Amino acid sequence: MNYTKQSYDFENLNPWLTFLRDDLDLKGVAMGLARIPEGKGYTFMHQHEEQEEVYVVIMGRGIMYVDGEILNMYPGDIIKVDPEGKRCIKADDDTELVCMIIGAVPAKGYPKKNVSKTLIDDGLPDWENLPPWYEGNEKIVEINKKIRAQREEGKS
Repeated sequence: MNYTKQSYDFENLNPWLTFLRDDLDLKGVAMGLARIPEGKGYTFMHQHEEQEEVYVVIMGRGIMYVDGEILNMYPGDIIKVDPEGKRCIKADDDTELVCMIIGAVPAKGYPKKNVSKTLIDDGLPDWENLPPWYEGNEKIVEINKKIRAQREEGKS
């Protein structure tokens, strides 16, 4: 199998932090689920040498403290913190905070010229085979042709 699937009940996660590395057999990305109880927060700041982190708020509200600045956190918010940013999170007094934390290191050579600018730039599109939900849709075929031509122009 070329995939791993797990399901999590976001409303009943273990308190504090659930690491997903083993559950999903992760090798290239760090990922965890944080469930911070009402009015509680991490008791220390942290930063990284190379790894940037992205916090995706799933439920509840809270605050993030980054380098002396307080950011409100609401469902749907996505916050990227650079490796050197000293950070911690806390749930509001009347609600728990549930968020996904994703970490990765920059692509080798970034930001040098002719090197991927994102970690997903190594994707290999299959322009010839549409997903089943778009099979036979000529409008999508034309859109894909335009996207392909734009990408190929950008490589020259």
